Amino acid sequence: MKTEYLITGASGQLGAALMSLLGTDAVGTDLPEVDVTDPGSVRAAVDRYDPRWIINCAAVVDVDLCQRKPDLAFKVNSDGVKNLAMTGRKLLTISTDHVFTGFKGQKVPFLEGDKTSPANVYGESKLLGEAETLDADPGNIVIRTSWMFSSQKGMIPFFWKSLSEDGEVMAVCDQVACLTFAPDLAKAVIDIISRGGNGLYHITCGPGLTPAQIAEKLTEFTGGSVREVLWSDLDLDAPRPVYSEMATSRGIQLPGVWDAVERWRKNNV
Repeated sequence: MKTEYLITGASGQLGAALMSLLGTDAVGTDLPEVDVTDPGSVRAAVDRYDPRWIINCAAVVDVDLCQRKPDLAFKVNSDGVKNLAMTGRKLLTISTDHVFTGFKGQKVPFLEGDKTSPANVYGESKLLGEAETLDADPGNIVIRTSWMFSSQKGMIPFFWKSLSEDGEVMAVCDQVACLTFAPDLAKAVIDIISRGGNGLYHITCGPGLTPAQIAEKLTEFTGGSVREVLWSDLDLDAPRPVYSEMATSRGIQLPGVWDAVERWRKNNV
């Protein structure tokens, strides 16, 4: 059985959006069928489906879990990516804004060529996965994104539900990053591949905002109130980047964040 795309982590937000977009051109896999940390499992899947491209959406994305269990983070987010890259098939993998810690001296969005400084174990593991991807083949693709949301998952559905049902939501006010609508990112992934793209891309729905700013905007529709907190108030395991807004110099731009939120609202509320 030959397929154009093999998608790992197909049950996640981006994987599901890609499967919806690609239809019969893609085969979606996830645990337990394909374990990216097992080279034999990866090879068996490649032999079975004979893909032209592997789109890797498999990852440990729980930032605090990565901080508590770094071996797991590196096993999946770095070694797992290496196993996919070593198949010799074209690989596109997803990375994160957590490869950045804070400001470039001022609040200017990070571009693809900017120096990295991972904020936590999650960022470290994903940065190594980036290197595995591009070192294996410069024609491979890495997409950094942030704060993904989709129909039922991510910051927007969570805030909306809390505000509309509970009347209040707690939201962090000391971190700036960008939301990313999974269906928009899925379209960009296919567009980049179709155009013969390669290398590193930053793909988000700008501009950068704090979670508190996002929640406050949603109260215009839901009512309710926002209780602002600092990350330090939450006493979590992993540090977060203070500022990790990303922009791109590669010419692929998603619709803006409020355009994405409005389309989400029309289809899900």
